[in-house]
Amino acid sequence: MSSTHRRLLLPLVLVLSLVAGSGAALGHAERDAAFPDGSGEVPSYRPLVAEPNIVVCTPKSMARIQKISDPQLRRINLRLLKSCRFRNLQDAVDQVSQPATTIYMLPGVYRENPSRNKPPCAERIEEGEGEGAPVLSYEQQMTCPHAQNLIGIFGDLNPSDDKRECNAAVCDLQIEGTGERPGDVLITGGFNKDGNFAKLNGIRGDRADGLYLRNFTIELFEFNAVYILETDGFVIDKVVARYNDEYGFLTFAVDHGVYKNCNGYNNADSLIYPGSASDVNSGSNDYTQKKRWAIEIFNCKSHHNALGYSGTAGNSVYAHDNRFYKNQSGVVTDSIFAGHPGLPQDHAWFTDNKIYSNNSNYTKRYVQSGICDKPPAERGYKPPKGKPKTSGVVCTVVPAPVGAGMVIAGGNWNLLEHNQVWDNWRAGYMLFSVPAAIREEPDKGFDTSHFNKYLGNIMSLNPRGRPDLNGLDFWWDDQGEGNCWQNNKAPKDRGIVSNTLYPGGLPDCDSGGSEPVPNNPYKSSQLAPCATYDRDDPEFRDPPGCDFFDTPEEPKP
Repeated sequence: MSSTHRRLLLPLVLVLSLVAGSGAALGHAERDAAFPDGSGEVPSYRPLVAEPNIVVCTPKSMARIQKISDPQLRRINLRLLKSCRFRNLQDAVDQVSQPATTIYMLPGVYRENPSRNKPPCAERIEEGEGEGAPVLSYEQQMTCPHAQNLIGIFGDLNPSDDKRECNAAVCDLQIEGTGERPGDVLITGGFNKDGNFAKLNGIRGDRADGLYLRNFTIELFEFNAVYILETDGFVIDKVVARYNDEYGFLTFAVDHGVYKNCNGYNNADSLIYPGSASDVNSGSNDYTQKKRWAIEIFNCKSHHNALGYSGTAGNSVYAHDNRFYKNQSGVVTDSIFAGHPGLPQDHAWFTDNKIYSNNSNYTKRYVQSGICDKPPAERGYKPPKGKPKTSGVVCTVVPAPVGAGMVIAGGNWNLLEHNQVWDNWRAGYMLFSVPAAIREEPDKGFDTSHFNKYLGNIMSLNPRGRPDLNGLDFWWDDQGEGNCWQNNKAPKDRGIVSNTLYPGGLPDCDSGGSEPVPNNPYKSSQLAPCATYDRDDPEFRDPPGCDFFDTPEEPKP
């Protein structure tokens, strides 16, 4: 690299390094976690009625079963009701005596009252340093499961032997709601008598290989509705997550995972978070995610969240045939936050998704207005009856740019092909480099934003083929090696619109893509002020120099 380019890069490195060390950098705290060894597999669904099984019901299950319109499903539920022995899901989990058990939850609302209060063992857990909930070890979580979780599923009985394995009876556990639709079975967290969230997490599956969750709704938790950690093999199927203060579904340090047929809204970070997915393609200089991926996501609808999808170190993720719409930002994958195994992010494959109308300004509506300063119980997370289900409060945790379709904030070897991207008023796609200093690895320099391929996407055209414009189709900071754009379609009278300063426009793939020398670092330096966003600090709810929370004007044909 020439001395001229080093001088151009220096201001950006300094700015981002200061941001990273300022204490305002965002992210979520995780315990030190390691990837599974990859020997597992995606669990298969066991159809109704599978044996062995345990049945959970509520006092109102009978009345709800009588309303089921499908006669066969109604008969199955009535038969299951005769064998119901538990009122709480956790009690059923605790009674599992052999692997490959199925727990059936009959229609009803499950508050899990025995698990809601703070247990005595929580007082003995060391709080640790810093603000927020303490980061607990696996052993602490297993021995005191309800310090943070409404429902705990722990698969490793011998965590002290330094070998992660699933050897408990709850391995290959399937939990299924038996209603006609996910809303017939509701697991709700809600608030305690002080007006704060009752629990940090809803369902925690920890080292719980083979976990299959299906056909229920889960809501109102401070951190995650569903949290799956260090697990090899899981499925989230026909589950709705809503009204959570951070994530709907968060999976971390996992392999052989599937999200399918999921839905969710009003989550203050994202519905879908495949963070630190097992880095099975690390080191490959090819688009090998087509051969092996860690997580597959398909047929999901993620809408009315701060982010539809987010994933620090979202590696080897295959996302297809999903809809990300009416969020503040549609999709964000990044290499920004330190402490996540698998950084920098690499080898995601997004194809045949619809990414549109991500222009909701929740930051202005709820954070900057002061609504999120109220105690959680008074904010209005869950809208009152008569209001649209999606009209709940979203207290945005992250600096999500209003009007962005998909953002890659420092990632490599990502393949974005055949997606339909329209009506995102800032940009359909955004791509920018993140130096390793931001994740506390300054010796690795600029090791992100390389070899990202945008191929055959349909830009600024709705499914009927009519113009519905993005602000820009492609926002790029002109940095990184091997980034390329080819065969992307746009309205004929407008063409592909980008902000590149590259001579001749966006580099194509046949030519090998972009040159390895950064061309315009000042574009990235303009983004740096947004990283100081902090919803809890009035001074940084609208950081000076950041336009992420200004709703762009709708572009006109």
